[in-house]
Amino acid sequence: MNTTELLTGQSVDEKLFRLLVSSVTDYAIFLIDINGYILSWNEGAERIHGYQSEEIISRHISVFYRPNDNERKLLSHSLKLALKNGTHETEGWRVRKNGSAFWANDTLTSLYNDHGNLIGFANVSRDATERKLAEEKKAQQNAELEKRVQENTQQIIANEIRFRKLIENSYEGISLFDGELNIIYRSPSCERINGWTHLEELPFKALDMVHPDDAPLMEGHFRKLLQNPLEPIIVNCRNRHKQGHYIWVECIFNNMLHDVNVRAIVCNFRDVTEQHNAQLERERITQDLVQRNKDLEQYAYIISHNLRAPVANIAGLSGLLQDIPASDDEQTYTLDMLAHAVENLDDVILNLNQILQASSEANDQVEEVSLTELVKAIQFSINSLIQKSEVTIQCDFSEVDRLLTLKSYLHSIIQNLITNSIKYKRPYIKPVISIRSAITDNNVVIYFKDNGKGIDMAKHGHQLFGLYKRFDYSVEGKGMGLFMVKMQVERLGGTISVASEVNKGTEFTIKFPLSLTAI
Repeated sequence: MNTTELLTGQSVDEKLFRLLVSSVTDYAIFLIDINGYILSWNEGAERIHGYQSEEIISRHISVFYRPNDNERKLLSHSLKLALKNGTHETEGWRVRKNGSAFWANDTLTSLYNDHGNLIGFANVSRDATERKLAEEKKAQQNAELEKRVQENTQQIIANEIRFRKLIENSYEGISLFDGELNIIYRSPSCERINGWTHLEELPFKALDMVHPDDAPLMEGHFRKLLQNPLEPIIVNCRNRHKQGHYIWVECIFNNMLHDVNVRAIVCNFRDVTEQHNAQLERERITQDLVQRNKDLEQYAYIISHNLRAPVANIAGLSGLLQDIPASDDEQTYTLDMLAHAVENLDDVILNLNQILQASSEANDQVEEVSLTELVKAIQFSINSLIQKSEVTIQCDFSEVDRLLTLKSYLHSIIQNLITNSIKYKRPYIKPVISIRSAITDNNVVIYFKDNGKGIDMAKHGHQLFGLYKRFDYSVEGKGMGLFMVKMQVERLGGTISVASEVNKGTEFTIKFPLSLTAI
């Protein structure tokens, strides 16, 4: 049947319908014969496919399909399904006149005449490219999202496995308790610490494992832990071993009952029995050494005190001998040497008493001390020496003035440094002493500087704080001042260092721990 036969004999209504179809612009509506050749063409087909009616009518519908076997098979298959079912809807890529591709939604409907004979097909198409691209974009996004979900899931699983491995192989023990302090989990490492395997179901709570003497302390900690979820608690206590004895453990508790991912009290603990016992042994040894030192100091004090009487007798007898006329010069020289030796021995005993007195803490207590007031008191006590030397003492304690310390020690340290500076002043130059305090690197620092003779550090620096060590014999002294200063600084828990240049002066730097001294 040709085109004329398909389109002739139309009623007025049919002509109106064709007129309506031809004016549709959103859909391509056209007829094809039973062999697939185009018989009609509407305005929508022209807009979508790009062909004018005179260009496309009588051409085969395959012109809209891409030239490959799959596309050709798709067209043939669609026509067969439309013939079989009466109508068939399909989608796929189509080609416009200019060669560009678009995604088409096609509905093929088989057409029959009044005698029931197939006369062709009606094709209704619409451009669904935007929808197709949107679907592809959404599908791509879904695929990417699914990929990320899979990757995240794999990462979560890997993290969980890693976390579980860390827990299982942790050197420290890890236990989880509920709000009633029931043990709900123990890491495998717990067995190494307290003997209980992580598979055993313990018939008691956390507090039941604590030594009775430590239980009241732990009860208080647990109450605080439950009341303040965000505050971790670190505590050492004795914990029962499976074998029945107790071990010392260091525990860190974190209340994570409100964390939806944990919902437990987490306890990290480790065995510190050896460290605890070692600390006890160190304390015992320290106490023993302290007691021995006290005993030695007491013994030395007694010896030095008891020596004074016989030395005084020897000095008296030496004096009597010197009153007797000597028979010759050699005898006179011998008696003079004896008197000098007795005098030196008496000085040594007095120095020993002074050192023992300075090293004793028995009658001294830590108290609040003002550096400003302390220096004023020292200036008052050595006023005659200050007036005579015309020394100027400049103080700056604006950063740190008040300390917690042993007042007598600090008084002795600063007084010794002041008198030492005056003693070693340069000739014809008025001595100037500068004392200031500061906070540096968590230390209270006292800087003591003078403009005196200075010290040849390369020559005398190694023996500066030694007992009876002197480097300038033009100045009267015993070599005890700086020895006493260093000893007392160290007894206060501090350190002292010195920087000096000949004829430019000396600066002493004294450091005390900030946590122990500053107010």
